[in-house]
Amino acid sequence: MRIWYQLLSSETGMKNFIAATQKLVDRIVFPGTTVEVRGTTQGVLGDQFRLFYNYDTREVIDNALRLRQQGGYDAFVLANSLDPALVELREMLNIPVVSFMEVNCFTACTMGDRFGLIVPNRKMIARYREIPIGYGLRDRLAAVEPLFFDDVRKQDDAFTDVALGDAVVKATTEAAKRAIAQGAEVLIAPGPPGALLAQRGIFEIDGVPMLDTYTLLAKAAETAVSMHQLTGVCVSRHMLYESPPAELVRKVAAAYQVDALRNG
Repeated sequence: MRIWYQLLSSETGMKNFIAATQKLVDRIVFPGTTVEVRGTTQGVLGDQFRLFYNYDTREVIDNALRLRQQGGYDAFVLANSLDPALVELREMLNIPVVSFMEVNCFTACTMGDRFGLIVPNRKMIARYREIPIGYGLRDRLAAVEPLFFDDVRKQDDAFTDVALGDAVVKATTEAAKRAIAQGAEVLIAPGPPGALLAQRGIFEIDGVPMLDTYTLLAKAAETAVSMHQLTGVCVSRHMLYESPPAELVRKVAAAYQVDALRNG
């Protein structure tokens, strides 16, 4: 089993986070499963602003289309918590596309009535509210509490600088306590804070579970692949994730000069 595991983080600007995530998933996957944690060229450079985020999303789409053309992978994991191009990828890929927020939000709903999100900064609160509400989980979302990292890349040093790591853990814990006070029974911390807490073995705050998000996502991808292999089905082609006809794909490929789509 071979899984493409896509973060938005820059492979040069956030290499510590990428390496930490790789270690987290490697420790739990089944023998014979390979999870390839990948980043982007310039990602997470002001992604609280949607214009900048869209440039990273395009790179994710390009990666997925290349996999569609070349094959060789059993699942595509969107390991960024903003659901970049989730619908677009499910329209085009015939392998499971597994989403960070779907997996973690719905898992949280099996562990408690309401969950809380710990997000990088105040600007991102609105977007992080939109995502679970879009899943129909408005009444299950207790809180969205920010840290104060306008430059998320600075969190990358938390994996090598113990003092900074302690500060990130402290800030995440304080945000978690605020979420708990608003009724959160399960906690989700995307990005480097979540990976850092998992690396340090912190899976509970004041008796409230803190999900091991990236590990959980890798295991969900393994399960999705196994079910795809068993049933031959991984996505509904009725309505939302309906694929475009091959002739239209070829026309779009020619119009927009997308080599990975030229064969329909």
